[in-house]
Amino acid sequence: MSNDVVLIHGTWCNGSNWGEFATELEKLGYTVHTPTLRFHGAPGAVDVWANAQRVGEAGLGDYVDDLAELVESLEAPPIVIGHSVGALLAQLLAARVRTAGVVLLGPAPTAGMWNAYPSMFRIWARYLPQWLAGRPMYPVSWKVWTTLICNTTAPEIQRSYYATLCAESGTAYRQMSLWFLDPGRNARVDFTAVDAPVLVIAGSQDRCTVPRIGKITAAKYRTRGSYVVLEGSDHMMTVGKYLPITVSEIGAWADQNGLLPNQPVV
Repeated sequence: MSNDVVLIHGTWCNGSNWGEFATELEKLGYTVHTPTLRFHGAPGAVDVWANAQRVGEAGLGDYVDDLAELVESLEAPPIVIGHSVGALLAQLLAARVRTAGVVLLGPAPTAGMWNAYPSMFRIWARYLPQWLAGRPMYPVSWKVWTTLICNTTAPEIQRSYYATLCAESGTAYRQMSLWFLDPGRNARVDFTAVDAPVLVIAGSQDRCTVPRIGKITAAKYRTRGSYVVLEGSDHMMTVGKYLPITVSEIGAWADQNGLLPNQPVV
């Protein structure tokens, strides 16, 4: 069995955002990989302006191609964990390559799912011009960040995380949010092709990808799908006070499915 875990970050983020979350998984004995999606990266670490000029036209398939290359380089199928849009990418990836298990944290909707919930519309509708033009999406305003995405997260974490954000792809979002206009159906997941156990974790106060999306997603996997709601958590269950709870839920699920490493790191 592989002890590898691949973490897939969400919109505007980068691999280093996993921080303590990745460390906690390493304490369970996993080897953790935190790739940064194509043309992403934190200010100060990469040329975010140059990346912004290129990321707008990157599609979901481009991201999945890069992730598949990483997974196929590993000795055995890993557990794949995705957050938000990273959870959509995790499903597209798992339908294409073998995985030991899949964990979806606050998953973005796949093609065919209703996605115009009021709070989500308030966040994302402003980006319609960028979606249609395949232009870069720059991070939302501080007010939207703190009231609709990090609405129960501690202020100091809201500030530190916001400082790491970069531009996102309008093309990828068009493929996901306006999936009915995408002839390639790039956001459509073949749920039957994912033969690994799937855990979906939603935050009860998540306004960015509402809990109902997580519940519907878990149901798509029938007996292979498990669904957990973290009471009080917003979208950012990977940081702050909900981080250890999220990791604990993943550990319990991994143990139940025989996916815990034999020798945890002390």
